[in-house]
Parts: sequence; C-alpha cells; structure tokens
Amino acid sequence: MVQKNSPLFLHVYYLIFNHQITTYLLDKTMNKTKVAFMTTLLGSMFALTACQSTPPSKYADERHHHGKYQMQRDGDYRDHKQRPQLTPEQRKEWQAKRDHRQHQQGKIRQERQQQRALIEKACVGKKAGQTVNVRWQQRTIQGKCEMRFSPEKTQYKRQSN
Repeated sequence: MVQKNSPLFLHVYYLIFNHQITTYLLDKTMNKTKVAFMTTLLGSMFALTACQSTPPSKYADERHHHGKYQMQRDGDYRDHKQRPQLTPEQRKEWQAKRDHRQHQQGKIRQERQQQRALIEKACVGKKAGQTVNVRWQQRTIQGKCEMRFSPEKTQYKRQSN
C-alpha cells in the first residue's frame, strides 16, 4: 500500500493530475481549432455570398423612358401605364387650352423680337462711346454704343420697381 506522503504516491498523484491537465488542454486546443475552423468556414461563405453578382433583370435594356409614360418592347404591358382616352368634351377643352397657350407664346415672342429690334437700332447714327438709354420691358437700361449696344452690367441686373 502506498502511503500518503511517499514519493510513489506523489508520483501517482502527479501522473493523474498531469493527465487531467493534458486532457483539459487538449480539449481546449481542440475547441479552439474547431472555433477557428468554423470561423474561417463562415467567413469564406459570407465572402463568396457578398461577391456574387445579381443577374441583370430581363427588361433592363428593353425599357425606354419618355416623359411620364414608359415605352416597352415585345408587348409586355404588365406595369405599363397607358394614357387614358379623352372624351370629346375633354379633347375640345384640351385643344382650346393648347391654342390659347400657343397664342400667348406667339405674342410674347413677337414682343421680344420688337424689343430686340429697338436695341439693335439704338446705336444707329450715334458715335462710338456715346451713352444711350434703352427701354427693356418696364426698365430703362443705360449702355454705351461700341460697334453695337452693350449694357452696363450694374444697370442690366433686375431692379425693384
């Protein structure tokens, strides 16, 4: 029988204790290896997933946008908004608004042409360097005659009436 303080008891105790520590460390090492392996595996899976590109949509190059409505090819009108058909009364109202708008634009265009003609004629018969006042819309612009009328920058900016 082995006594409690004998060297053999201490040696047996040492072997048992050492075996437990070795087993514990091996388990820890194996756990660390497993954790490292799983981390690497998951990291590579996420990296591959992130690097994958999505395929282009079927209609990516077929759609053309013009204004409010889309034009599509091959007769695919699932998400295509078509213009509503106008009733005859709505069509007449729309045509009247269009004609009125064109008439107004024509008047404005004609007024601007007349004002440009006045500016072009402002320096006719005047000497180079002479100061001339020109009426533009509701403002008076002062400028000098060179080869043609050129307004002074400070006078040309909008003035509050």
